Amino acid sequence: MLLTIDIGNTTTGAAIFNKDIIVSKNKLLTPGEISVLFLKSLIKKVYRDKIDSISVSSVVPFVDNSLKESAKKLFGTEPVFIDYLTPTGVKLKIDNPSEMGADRIADYMGALSLVPPPLIILDSGTATTFDIINKKYEYIGGAIFPGIELAIKSLAQNTAKLEMIKFEVPESIFGTNTVNSIRSGIYFSYIGGLSFMINEYKKKLGSGCSVIATGGLSRYFRGKIKEVDIYEPDLIYFGLKKIFEDSVREK
Repeated sequence: MLLTIDIGNTTTGAAIFNKDIIVSKNKLLTPGEISVLFLKSLIKKVYRDKIDSISVSSVVPFVDNSLKESAKKLFGTEPVFIDYLTPTGVKLKIDNPSEMGADRIADYMGALSLVPPPLIILDSGTATTFDIINKKYEYIGGAIFPGIELAIKSLAQNTAKLEMIKFEVPESIFGTNTVNSIRSGIYFSYIGGLSFMINEYKKKLGSGCSVIATGGLSRYFRGKIKEVDIYEPDLIYFGLKKIFEDSVREK
């Protein structure tokens, strides 16, 4: 079985594939190091002895070595980390390819496993990102901006009279108290902003463009952004799977 791991700044997620099917998923807060105990907490015991390959995207470099050591001890195999040098068939037509995050590479490879380009990939998590692939299989750029929870945190930290609140989808665009006004302002401005950006990207990409949304916070927008064609919360795992399988075929 293939174990795919996504190490993010806030959480670390894992999905186990039995051929093309995800048979198990879990997510925990990203620790200071990836220990054997952490991996045991992340991976159900019933699957541990069946894992023979590991594909990883990480944006937290200081935990990578500990993951390598712990994975070798627990599973008897070393994880394969993806980065901007990993062969994917997509050319990075950006100023500094080395700045390209492994998670974003996995996202667009997951999208390419579903539909052909041109593609717009929207990932809503701690940060909200756009990644754009044109018809020539070229990555031509995107965008990064704070996610919903970061936006709320910023308001609380930088505004004297606004406290930290828990986000919930507002019932109305008209906030009638401070809490609902924050929720309304952030939520509906995101919906409007995301729709605007998607349409601007479509102007550049031309006809036949598909829009795929993923990320833990995409659930808040599901059915609200008419431009989105596909919602796939496990996109990054399918991307890690595709990259790993492509590398095996090349060998």
